[in-house]
Amino acid sequence: MTDAFGPADLQLLDAMRTHDQGLRALLCTLARHGLAMKEAAPRRAERWIDELAPHPYYKGGQFLFDLLEWEDFMLDGAAPPVLDAAQACRMLDRIASSLRSMVATIDAGQGAGLAIDVAPLALAEQALPELEAKLHLFPFVVLGAIALLTRAPAA
Repeated sequence: MTDAFGPADLQLLDAMRTHDQGLRALLCTLARHGLAMKEAAPRRAERWIDELAPHPYYKGGQFLFDLLEWEDFMLDGAAPPVLDAAQACRMLDRIASSLRSMVATIDAGQGAGLAIDVAPLALAEQALPELEAKLHLFPFVVLGAIALLTRAPAA
């Protein structure tokens, strides 16, 4: 019943939809990069998941991913456009910046943490596999972030 909404309500709904589209595009892009990583380097992908599985951020991310039903969110409707790697890295840098700020607030003596290089990437954009409902997507989202963060910057 949109007639119950005023201009401010409609503006807020539009902002929420825009945010959702961006988040969905990022998550799906990361998952597709992660799936490509697993297909191209299965031992490396498995090793990363083995290393990360006991980490609290990984466990917390898995919990929130399931609780918020992001898998359904990612797969609902037509697939969003794939973000280019540099754009995805810029979005990851925003997330990392928040984590760096949190760590700095907790312990001023800690190092700066991970700085994400958002310079142009050396590898050309690749054809990425499609996501399927039968896949559990959280590990692929994580692997996709790792795949992008470990790519060499352009020379």
